[in-house]
Amino acid sequence: MAEKISNPCGWSGTIQNFLSLSKAAWLASLQEHHQRCMNGPADQSQIPAWDHEFDILAKELKQLIQANPALGAYTIIFDYALPRERGRRSDLIILGHAIFVLEFEDIEKILPAHVDEVAADARDLKHYHAGSHQSTVIPILVLTQTKDLIKRNDDVIVISPNRIADVLTVESELESGSLIDPGMWIAA
Repeated sequence: MAEKISNPCGWSGTIQNFLSLSKAAWLASLQEHHQRCMNGPADQSQIPAWDHEFDILAKELKQLIQANPALGAYTIIFDYALPRERGRRSDLIILGHAIFVLEFEDIEKILPAHVDEVAADARDLKHYHAGSHQSTVIPILVLTQTKDLIKRNDDVIVISPNRIADVLTVESELESGSLIDPGMWIAA
């Protein structure tokens, strides 16, 4: 069963947990979290964005663990409240041997504001989150309207959705050490 902690995130559990979860249950969890954090319901553009993100991730993460089953034990955290950011939340964080920070944008063109946003999210986690100080933090911008894109923009990896599994596989092979403990990380 997925970890449900009175925590600063909308949903957390292993990648394997996520793949066995229904979209309706996942969306309900994110909506409840949004209500608690923002004292109001998610707006009409947020729910379709979450819906689209779920579909992308279900497909890509299934491919990821088919290629490397051990990565199914990585922790996936949605809608994480960033430290010292007054309610600003990161779309997706994946904890493995490193910390992957993913921001989804439903666009085709790389915009500096989106690159800056995911870079800032990664920087804030690295510097202001005690559980992240000793880890590699990798910012990834996912442009959902692109295909076959992998590009570096400063420290940010910019990719199309069909490259998520590729990037996570390659980057996870570059990291070593033990997996980051999700309970300790979330509580840090």
